[in-house]
Amino acid sequence: MRIFLTLHPSANLSVPGSMTWYHNLYEPLLDLGHDVVLFRLDEVAKKHDVQFRSKKFKELYSNELISLFRKEHTVKPFDLFFSYITDLDLEEGVIQSIKSMGVPMANFSCNNTHQFYLIKKISPFFDYNLHSEKDADIKLRAIGANPVWFPMAANPKYYFPSEGIYKYDVSFIGSAYAKRAFYVNHLVQNSINIDCFGPNWLINKPYSKLKKIKKETERIKWLLEALFSLSISKRNSLSSRIYLYDLLVNLRKINAVRFHYPVSDTEMVSIYNTSRINLGFLEVYSDKSQQTLQQHLHLREFEVPMCRGLYATNYSDELAEFYEPGKEVIMFHNEHELLEKVNFFLQHTNDAEKIRHAGYLRASACHTYQKRLTDLFVKINLK
Repeated sequence: MRIFLTLHPSANLSVPGSMTWYHNLYEPLLDLGHDVVLFRLDEVAKKHDVQFRSKKFKELYSNELISLFRKEHTVKPFDLFFSYITDLDLEEGVIQSIKSMGVPMANFSCNNTHQFYLIKKISPFFDYNLHSEKDADIKLRAIGANPVWFPMAANPKYYFPSEGIYKYDVSFIGSAYAKRAFYVNHLVQNSINIDCFGPNWLINKPYSKLKKIKKETERIKWLLEALFSLSISKRNSLSSRIYLYDLLVNLRKINAVRFHYPVSDTEMVSIYNTSRINLGFLEVYSDKSQQTLQQHLHLREFEVPMCRGLYATNYSDELAEFYEPGKEVIMFHNEHELLEKVNFFLQHTNDAEKIRHAGYLRASACHTYQKRLTDLFVKINLK
């Protein structure tokens, strides 16, 4: 097939030089033999020196995309327009113009559990809305969009095992968000060595001193709002924020040597390979108010096993559709079970090795982006 692909290569803008989606979507399409024209959002922002997802960026990106699409479509017609974009990126008129050329259009989105608002406007214009969280189909249908489940996976050419000495007992790669500090604190208080890599475990650079002052000011604001609010729900939400903030401040003091700034894509793969246990946390806030927690799967559920790493995360029925709990990955229901299982597998290396190997075999056989894309094209009748 001839495919027009447009995306931002990074899965996390706080990680300099991240190429996650370049490796996971673009490269597998090439591996499958497709003719792919790639148009990158980050290159538009850099070329024009405009802020990514600003109003000016949206205008420039929209104009350049439709111009390039028409030019390439004239040279040789496209069989598919494939994007990973949001309402902040592309003007609806561009989508309608491409549809008028008779080219099927598919847009991919993830984080729909808590960031669905980012795709509410553009989704109904697409023929196919690829969603990584299984239950996002309900939200998409409610706005008149056509959902297609396209689960997360990993590219085995980039996420792969490597021989080496274990450097970390337990590691976690991701931001200090939601209940993550709570789980980490429970492990630290019970003498588990855990290294955390990502935003907010340490006060982010640059201008860390100013950011610390800002965070302390926000805490005072939350405290005052909690004291004077008449809403019990709001008081509880603010109290929870203050508790988690204070918990993280204390953790920065007692576990500072094991807290790290975000790491590169290559460093992340190395950490997966050199950690006895790799942690994941599925809980996210379901909306901007940060009052309700829900679960959703992340890329690391597939990246770690693909690297033959031992993976431990919250129990999830959806995750249990991809891996057999206790045999291919470790799952826990609460902080006590997490501690129990971490202690067990740190002490029982043979049992850990069996799960590590079984998870790798499952990921390699079933959860590659090459397979996901092949299955997707069969599902939407494109071959």
